[in-house]
Amino acid sequence: REHTRGMWLDGRLIAALRLVTHTVRLGEARLKMGGFAAVTTEPAFRGKGYMAQLMNDSMRYLQGHGYHIAALFGIADFYHRWGFASVLPEYVSIIEMHEADVAAVGRGKHRAIKPGDVPAVQRIHNRNDEETACSIIRIAAHISNRWNRWKHGRVITDDKGKVVAYFLGGAQGGDYSVDEVGVADYDWCPAVLNACMAQAKSEYVSRIRFAAPPTHPMARYLLQYRSDHEMHVSRNSNGMMAATNIGETLECMAPEWEALLMRAGASALCAEFTLVIGRKPWRIRAHRGAVDVAQTNGANKISVSPIELMQLLSGSRHLDEILALKRRVVKTPGMTLLTALFPKRAPYVWHLDRF
Repeated sequence: REHTRGMWLDGRLIAALRLVTHTVRLGEARLKMGGFAAVTTEPAFRGKGYMAQLMNDSMRYLQGHGYHIAALFGIADFYHRWGFASVLPEYVSIIEMHEADVAAVGRGKHRAIKPGDVPAVQRIHNRNDEETACSIIRIAAHISNRWNRWKHGRVITDDKGKVVAYFLGGAQGGDYSVDEVGVADYDWCPAVLNACMAQAKSEYVSRIRFAAPPTHPMARYLLQYRSDHEMHVSRNSNGMMAATNIGETLECMAPEWEALLMRAGASALCAEFTLVIGRKPWRIRAHRGAVDVAQTNGANKISVSPIELMQLLSGSRHLDEILALKRRVVKTPGMTLLTALFPKRAPYVWHLDRF
């Protein structure tokens, strides 16, 4: 769902933005996200605070309509005043053609994508994306709504004609750039590289460039070979997120936090800590595997800004980095709980999901 919000002056539209609604994956948690797109102000009215007023209005709308977080891909040094944190880095894995020739294995057949391949591609994407923090959960119509871009994609099929992998790429400068890739199984990564190499040769380029988070099977596969793996981080710009309703966001994290405790072998832990955000205390307590959140004072208080909260939730910064700047007294059980609930992650939004 999406709608446009605007500001008029004397009957003239002087500023506007588009709000889109998505669901974001954070492990076992599902968060309702409002995405800001097409943010623009008429040139003659820039620098006069009109967009700031429209942003204030839009954030109030999100808070009043059950949104947990907001996201955008924006200009520098403007959106941080609403608690937006740069938590979505760019990840790129690059391999030279001569090295790809060593790593690639000709297996299966590759061909242009067809509309009938969409369900298989969706299933593969969802499976690959389970470990990707902050990724957008795609609706069934995602590919069909973007068919003008997806029609240039390719799929790989096994000897029975079943779709087992896919990719979407094209020549950009001296690279064959892959903006989207997926494999039904890790063993199909060499075949994907082989198919990409065939496309790259036809474009007379020297490198293949995959845009994918480090948790993705393709990025992990390329680590076996001579390749460059880059992470580009912005400050107060590009991919940013903010918590619009802190209490509900923390409560929605409970299923993920309980899963993290189980995986850490800490289901029997009984501990608590209190995050003080904007002078409001939020106690997060674990009791034998169950996690509850309450707006009340508790033990092990730590003051964090809205930006630091988003960095913790997304896993874009290490917990130790944030705590190192704080004056706090946190007892061992509370620190154990903090460490378990806020692991380092690799948040990422695919290029085709951006707004």
